[in-house]
Amino acid sequence: MSHAHIAVASPLGLNVQASGRVIASFAWQHMKAATTFRDQVASLEAANFGREFGPFFEDIRSYGSGCIMSAAASIEAHINECFIDPHGPLRKKLPDFESQFWGRRGIEWKPPLEKYQIALEMLGQPKLDEQAQPFKDAWALVELRNALVHYKPTWDPDRQRTVDMIEVLSGKYELSPFPDAGADFVTMRSMSAAATRWVVVTALRFMKEFHQRTCQYESKFAGFSCLDA
Repeated sequence: MSHAHIAVASPLGLNVQASGRVIASFAWQHMKAATTFRDQVASLEAANFGREFGPFFEDIRSYGSGCIMSAAASIEAHINECFIDPHGPLRKKLPDFESQFWGRRGIEWKPPLEKYQIALEMLGQPKLDEQAQPFKDAWALVELRNALVHYKPTWDPDRQRTVDMIEVLSGKYELSPFPDAGADFVTMRSMSAAATRWVVVTALRFMKEFHQRTCQYESKFAGFSCLDA
């Protein structure tokens, strides 16, 4: 959020000044980046169709991981922006906003999908079924992002969440045709055009479900509809 000041000279020679707050929205920018990275993966995969695994895959992996991280960042940034909006219904339900949201045990410290559940409850709407869609795919997307950001070798003994994620993702999208069948699922085989398409669709579908349930922040979500999913 930033402050804007405007000075206008009226026809009567009077100087009129006004100030206000401009609320920045970076969730949309994250999603725009995800769609851009998705398109780059599709282009590179098509351009190298039929070729054996080679140096070109480094670019595919860069754009693929960028798509995953940007889409997950969009999900998290979007619910944060809904809570922080000074004119939104969520903030009005937090009388001690600094403590209840930003405090040590505040909402800001909760996992991103839990923030959506908290928001739904605060707005008097039923929570999303965590064992059904679109929550389950959104969970897998966030875990896929986490597996990249906090990467651990597959032999790490503390990897059960990654195993669970792979089970959820199995069959969701076609894997990359370039790495061999024994390559790492997260960092190699999920770097495909089909995977990045799934990533973008999953993020948009999850956020859309939230807005359809709450009938709130419609103008905030409207910008996402122009993004090609």
